[in-house]
Amino acid sequence: MSQVLETEPGFVPDITDVGADAARVAKLATSADLYRRWERQQWLVAVVDPARDRATWDDLRPFVKQQTLNALAELEIGEVTVTRTLGTLIDNPPTEDDRIYLCTQLADEARHVRFFQTYLQEVCGVEAEAGANADSDVAADYASMFAPALTAVTGRLREVGSSPEDWYRALVYYHLITEGVLAATALRTTRFLARRLELSALDEGLTNVTRDESRHVSFGLRAAQDGVAQGYGQVIKDAHFESIAMAAWVLIGPARHNPSPAIRMALVSRAAQLQQNVDIAEERLVKQLRLIGMPELADAALTAWRQAIVKAIDGYEENWGSPHPIRAAARIAQN
Repeated sequence: MSQVLETEPGFVPDITDVGADAARVAKLATSADLYRRWERQQWLVAVVDPARDRATWDDLRPFVKQQTLNALAELEIGEVTVTRTLGTLIDNPPTEDDRIYLCTQLADEARHVRFFQTYLQEVCGVEAEAGANADSDVAADYASMFAPALTAVTGRLREVGSSPEDWYRALVYYHLITEGVLAATALRTTRFLARRLELSALDEGLTNVTRDESRHVSFGLRAAQDGVAQGYGQVIKDAHFESIAMAAWVLIGPARHNPSPAIRMALVSRAAQLQQNVDIAEERLVKQLRLIGMPELADAALTAWRQAIVKAIDGYEENWGSPHPIRAAARIAQN
């Protein structure tokens, strides 16, 4: 019996057979399958026409505009980073089908950058150059922690003497963590926001980006699954656990001021939204291990993730001298 892992509109499930047994290895799409899917799922930024959201955007309250702008800036910076680092994975993949598929992904990433830059410029009034080098603190944690690590592990593939182990380490950082956990969580949250605000062009563009990312993550899962089967399980495990703490830190964002609303109802609502992001990322992180054939690591990964979230919230409170909304809401609930 097949099981759909993502059911939200626009998300194309790439898992054909998961099964009820967590120890059972899932049947995942091949690189050739994903290439054919890519040919069928093309889209154009010009057809989306981001500028049609301008009137709706102009009527939004300043706080809501800033919230949306922060989400878009975070996504754009992430897309710029992955576009710059994907090329090294194309150089020496396990198979030629993998190389051909990865070339399509590079085209996708470039299109995503163009979509976000166009939207920021034509709708939000933010120049593309400024978006790529956003001076807000939105992506400060990603830029200072995860982006350098991703650049380092992918850059290793260009060095003389790089090995298959290096390729699989880069795959985990890039496809499973950056895209499968961080980007997937951010896209889901931002799409919900776009729909709530009736920004139809943004919703359409994010739906297209999400569909592309579904293919990218599916490739990462299948490649990691193959790597485990071929004896690279240790490096895949190590890379997964190396990156957990960084991913949790980026998700919480200690460098980003996220003040607790004074009104109780607003605080509870904000904390619930932030906790949902944590829960979505956690679910994806653990599910990946099951899908690639390493379900025995799920409990340890869950423990490491939750400890890392607590540490990141502690880091936020040290930076800002005030409770993080998740913790502030929890304290209120206890009283």
